[in-house]
Amino acid sequence: MRAIRIGIIGYGVRMDMLMDQLFGLQQKVELAAIADPNPDRVKELMLKSGTAQVQHQMEIDKIDGLFRKCRMNPDTVTFYEKAEDMLEKESLDGVMVGTQCNTHACYAKMVLKKNIPLFLEKPVGICYEDLHLLEKCDQNPHAPVVVSFPLRTTKLIQEAKRIIDAGVIGKVNHVQAFNDVGYGFVYFHDWYRDESIAHGLFLQKATHDMDVINYLVGENPETVCAMKSKQIFKGDMPAGLRCSECDRTEDCMESTYNIEKTRSDIPRNDYCCYAVDTGNEDSGSMIVRYESGMHAIYSQNFFARKKAARRGARVYGYKGTLEYDFTKDQMKIYDHMSDKVSVIEFHTPADGHGGGDQMLIENFIDLIRGKTKTSIAPLRAGIISAKMCLEAKYSSEQMKYKNV
Repeated sequence: MRAIRIGIIGYGVRMDMLMDQLFGLQQKVELAAIADPNPDRVKELMLKSGTAQVQHQMEIDKIDGLFRKCRMNPDTVTFYEKAEDMLEKESLDGVMVGTQCNTHACYAKMVLKKNIPLFLEKPVGICYEDLHLLEKCDQNPHAPVVVSFPLRTTKLIQEAKRIIDAGVIGKVNHVQAFNDVGYGFVYFHDWYRDESIAHGLFLQKATHDMDVINYLVGENPETVCAMKSKQIFKGDMPAGLRCSECDRTEDCMESTYNIEKTRSDIPRNDYCCYAVDTGNEDSGSMIVRYESGMHAIYSQNFFARKKAARRGARVYGYKGTLEYDFTKDQMKIYDHMSDKVSVIEFHTPADGHGGGDQMLIENFIDLIRGKTKTSIAPLRAGIISAKMCLEAKYSSEQMKYKNV
């Protein structure tokens, strides 16, 4: 059997991380081509070498407990500056899109127009135009799509889904979800701070959590309202200032120096988080009403850290409550009719989003091979989640309820 030929549009830290899962498969897979305007940086990532800045950018996965292992030979890969040239000249079995968020939708359309199976990074779009474009693509027959939603494919969430669908807690009537991001500072030091690209942290972070809630609840969201605030990562320091250029480095607990030396965290980049051009809210909350009338509450925070970090939800039915926490890698089921509490420990390996990345990549390759016709993270799920988060962003800015 010949090797499956994969092309990548936008090879950054996330795509490099997924290569461990791709080349760990039993099937023969070949990274045939990469379209990226900075091939030198890509080669440094592939070789796990290069400048200190590249090293810092690669180290972010350790914060999430993700450890990349494989080394690749960039000499076997054909590099293109433009995705159009790669798609025109290469015969590819699948394409993975890992560009910055504001170009996900246009490249997705480009790949689907060629009828090539697509692995698409989240969020699938950052504006109404993006989502309308993807909805049009999804209305017509197209090659398989897997959206990068690894949380829904973890053993933790798969078991939660099994328990809920089995009726153990009864119909889901309420959800309280939370995400206290222990490494939230990266969203104010690195490219995410540019809201013209990131479009706010509902789209950057909540898109994962809302997808999990949608998946577990099994209902369509109808209405969203939200609120956000910026209390910590704001200030009057000069635009574009870097820690290496600042004379307050030793006194500032958010400087690259103190993040690494005092807090023992891993900096991603060294832009000043107190500069006037630092975007993004540092906390936000949203309420979602679903088609049955039940509602979910979700709140995220980007300055709680260390042992305060947590990510999960309580899912309430009449018969019981199911609680999961990715940080603890644990699930609890509370029986409402007795004092019984069941605790399930998962002991999930630290790499690859708790095994979610492996499931996504396996499913992507199985779709390419025709071994399955079902995407475990379809384009429709990506569109719905992005639409919820986009409406949450606008709701928080306009102080209005928004229809999904």
